[in-house]
Amino acid sequence: MSLAKEFLAAGPGCALANGLLNCFETTKVKLQLHDTTKPVYRSPTTRGIMLQIAHEEGIVRGLLTPGLSASLTRSMLYGAYRVGLYSTLRTRLSERGEDPTWVHRLVSGMITGGVGSMLSCPLDVVRTRMQADSGVIRNGRYVTGLRRGEAVRYRGMISAFWTIFRQEGLKNGLYRGASVTVARASLLNGAQLASYDTLKRQLKWEEGPMLHSFCALLSGVVAQTVIMPIDTIKSQMMLGNRWVDVAAILQKNGPFYLYRGWVPACAVKV
Repeated sequence: MSLAKEFLAAGPGCALANGLLNCFETTKVKLQLHDTTKPVYRSPTTRGIMLQIAHEEGIVRGLLTPGLSASLTRSMLYGAYRVGLYSTLRTRLSERGEDPTWVHRLVSGMITGGVGSMLSCPLDVVRTRMQADSGVIRNGRYVTGLRRGEAVRYRGMISAFWTIFRQEGLKNGLYRGASVTVARASLLNGAQLASYDTLKRQLKWEEGPMLHSFCALLSGVVAQTVIMPIDTIKSQMMLGNRWVDVAAILQKNGPFYLYRGWVPACAVKV
């Protein structure tokens, strides 16, 4: 398969998957940013938040569509690079005619994930903020969600792009937390694609949907577990926090705080 075909197959495929599972991405962001000192959600669990959002805002408006335009655009770009470029780079890194080793798979995944993440970082910032801000609006203010009582900042994806760029600039706005984002994507992609590739070769099952589905399920869980703490820190930084004091967070909330939102995050990855 040519590189162009790999790009065209990976981009729309990732966009479709992320679009269908946007409800879990929205829930994950809400969980990661929920402040226990100012509780908005009665039960800060995956099920509790999803049920409360569905009741207060509706399933479509509250769970399925927040940040969807930015999510689909990001998935097209990010997915094309992180998945579409992977097999080509893996083959190039290995010796000609030889099977790629797990090191080749890991490095290939980390490079393609990092490149894709750097290119799509502004879309990631916009998506995260739109999902964090989402809620029912009355008289220009939110009456539900994490920003309950506060004024509306963004009216849509283009509005979010322009507002963030105008108020915060490129480096401190649209590329806020880029180093953490790239590190997260490199670890995620390296762990996910390398474990998927390795599992598929080691199981020696008959090629087919069962093999691909099983390997995708396990590799998604492995990858998300590896990067979940970084994922939580990334969401905090993209929301606008210049510095995230991890030590203070752990002291106040315990180590499992960094794994808040793990269930919906895994649902998106697998």
